[in-house]
Amino acid sequence: MITPEEHLKECLNILENYVTDDGTPNACKIHDAFGGLYGEHHNCLGCNFAESTDLVLDYLRKNESFYDVQQSFTIYILLLYLLTERFEIIFKIIQLPDTYKTKHFKVFQQIRKWSNFIKHPKSFILTHHPEFDFEKSESNLDLNSKILINDQFVENFYKGQSDPEKQKRTNKKLYDTLKNQRNVIVIFPDMTTVTKKFSYSYNKFIDVICKNEAYVEILNDESTISSFFENED
Repeated sequence: MITPEEHLKECLNILENYVTDDGTPNACKIHDAFGGLYGEHHNCLGCNFAESTDLVLDYLRKNESFYDVQQSFTIYILLLYLLTERFEIIFKIIQLPDTYKTKHFKVFQQIRKWSNFIKHPKSFILTHHPEFDFEKSESNLDLNSKILINDQFVENFYKGQSDPEKQKRTNKKLYDTLKNQRNVIVIFPDMTTVTKKFSYSYNKFIDVICKNEAYVEILNDESTISSFFENED
C-alpha cells in the first residue's frame, strides 16, 4: 500500500527536479525577459510566480505529516489551482489562442475541475461519511456497490456549463445521484501524473513569455495592463 506521505513526497521530487534549478523556481527566468532581476524596469511577474511556486513546494516538504488523504490531497490540489489561476490571468492579457492552451496546458482544466468539486461541492454535501482514497494507492477499500467520485465523475458534473438550462439538468442529475447516499468514495487522481503534466505546462508557460517578444511587449505595456484590469469582470 502506498501512503499519502509517500505519494506526495514523489510529487515533491518531481517538482524539485523539473520546475526548480537548485531550489530556485524556474519562474525566476522570467526576469531575464524584462531586463533582469535588478534592472531599472524590474518586472513583478517573475517574483510573484516564484513565490506562488514556493507555496506549493513548502507545503509538500511537510509530507511526513500527510497521513490523511482528504486533507493532504485537498490542500495540494488547491495550491496548484491558485498557481494555475495566476497563469490564466496572463493568458487573458496576452490573448493566448485556445488551441495552444488546449495543446500545452490541458492539465490546468483537470486541476480546475477538482478545485471546483472541493470549493463548490454541490450535492456532495448531502452524502454520509464519504471515504477518500487516491489512484495507485493499492489500498484494500471495497469499491463494489460504491458511487465513485473520480476524474470522470468530476469531468461530468463539475466542469461548469455555459448553457443555464443544461447546467440545471446536470445539477439535478448530480442531486439524484448523491442525495442521502452512504456508499460514496472519492478517488483523487494519481497526483504524480498530474504533477508531471503540471511541470511540463509550468515550464511551457515560462517559454511562452520569455521567447516571444510580442508577449513581453504586451506585458510591459502599462496602458494594456491598465485597460485589462479596469475592464475585468
